[in-house]
Amino acid sequence: MARRAVLLLSGGIDSAVALYLLRSRDYEVIALSINYPGRGEREREFARKLAELTGARLVEVDLPFMREVIELWPRDEDRPDHLKGAHPSTVPARNALIYSVAAYFAEIYGAELIVAGHNAEDANYFPDANARFRLYMSRALTLGTYIGRKRGLKVVAPLSKLTKTQVVKLGLSLGVPFEYTWSCHNNGDKPCGKCTGCLMRKRAFEELGIEDPLERALRLKP
Repeated sequence: MARRAVLLLSGGIDSAVALYLLRSRDYEVIALSINYPGRGEREREFARKLAELTGARLVEVDLPFMREVIELWPRDEDRPDHLKGAHPSTVPARNALIYSVAAYFAEIYGAELIVAGHNAEDANYFPDANARFRLYMSRALTLGTYIGRKRGLKVVAPLSKLTKTQVVKLGLSLGVPFEYTWSCHNNGDKPCGKCTGCLMRKRAFEELGIEDPLERALRLKP
């Protein structure tokens, strides 16, 4: 039986590279796409396309209560003290929620891995994107699920030691179609070019000295 993994597939660069990495290692992938109010349609669209291109089983889950702190409190000074200074795209307890949803589907499909696309820079901004949190979630899910008790259940982030530029470089070697990835935090038809996601993406491709395939695809689009 093929090894199975539940992958958190956002439609962004990191999760796309994680998807192609799993495919290169002969995993059967259940791609979990979480729909929440602040998520743009282009991200959802590209997650569907990536699953289609790789033959991954796509599972879409709506979590309508999940909101980023910038939506809950547009001004930093209005936030509770413990969230002041948090990255604007922080979702309270985001990964605890998403890993738990992923564990539900891991039980259903018999997957022993939950795979996140975090890169080395994510842990600088989000406390639930670090290795220690994944370790303790793995222990809890191993104790608290039947699949965990039988085979173990791990939350892993295979890109967690790579910078965004290194992630893109790996993706190029794996044949990732970056024209079907979306990094912008805004919901326009085209990337805004100004948000953190756009700036980090731009820097990665510039450091590698190549044109972003998404920019080329948008430019050539009739």
